Amino acid sequence: MKEREGSYARTMGVWLGCVIATGAMIWPSTGWGKEIAFVAHDVDNQQAVWLPGEIILHRNTDFTEPLMFRFDNPTARTHVFEAPGLLESVEENGVQITRPVRITIAPEMTEHIVIDRSQMTHDAIAGEKETVTYQFYCPLHRADNDAGGTIVVGP
Repeated sequence: MKEREGSYARTMGVWLGCVIATGAMIWPSTGWGKEIAFVAHDVDNQQAVWLPGEIILHRNTDFTEPLMFRFDNPTARTHVFEAPGLLESVEENGVQITRPVRITIAPEMTEHIVIDRSQMTHDAIAGEKETVTYQFYCPLHRADNDAGGTIVVGP
């Protein structure tokens, strides 16, 4: 009888371990907020762009959960993602702070940040029902005539 109970306990332990392991693998892919992915692409004359070139966010639907940006750099060069006016939320020395979005992504690496939505919300409210636009680009490999991409926040 004790062997049977031990076998049952081991079976339940293995089953529970599989459930936890599966959940741990699925959780990062489903995430806990809205994730927007940007990918660096090298173009002519040593220049680079971040794609997609335009992101449209809606205050009513896209700001109901944390807003995360993922930066993929599949190229052989280091790239920077800069978005004047946007702030990221980070923890430094146990304190949550905001700082301007300027992320350096090494070759063949991926970086993640959490965007401070309060600044975007404030900008959008100031514009009432109008859209607010933020520019983004790679300052290392940007052409003089390249406007970069845009993040548009609408109602």
